[in-house]
Amino acid sequence: MKTKLQPSKNVTLNKPDEKRQGMKVRTVVTGHDAKGRAVFVRDEQVDGMPIPGLGELAFLWNANEPATYPNAGNNPAAPGIFPPVGGIRFVIGTYLPGDFIAPEPTPEMHLEDGDELGRANAGFHRTDTTDFGVVLSGNLALQLDDGAEVSLSPGDVLIENGTRHRWRVVGNVPASMASFIIGAQRR
Repeated sequence: MKTKLQPSKNVTLNKPDEKRQGMKVRTVVTGHDAKGRAVFVRDEQVDGMPIPGLGELAFLWNANEPATYPNAGNNPAAPGIFPPVGGIRFVIGTYLPGDFIAPEPTPEMHLEDGDELGRANAGFHRTDTTDFGVVLSGNLALQLDDGAEVSLSPGDVLIENGTRHRWRVVGNVPASMASFIIGAQRR
């Protein structure tokens, strides 16, 4: 039996002046059947999860260890935003305009004095990860701890290597970025 796939709508975002109904990301997943043949196992819309101080994140694939094949194509659904060494996360985030993006810290985020919410360096953090990001829409600025800043536009790619940084949306419309995050070891 062949599965007919519909053309992708990719990331659907509401216009800034519309009542926010959330982000939806079409996700198509392959796997293997009992005989080891390739099959489509899922074609679904993944809803974004509101994250206070950030916007929304759609968690598309979360694993705490490398995959082995053949497999059924089930998402390991490991908990947490940031993976352990060798783990992966694939997320799409929609970030809201305003000051620096400063979500509530998680245990995996390393903060320095003054990085807390409401402080001068709010939003600065580092994680023990290598993050591969592609800006999908809007504009983002990435600031490093020495004050250096770079602006990123749709199609731009960032490879963030465990450095202390913070984000902000440039302009008055939300920005979206797809990120593939790999857990790394800090020495």
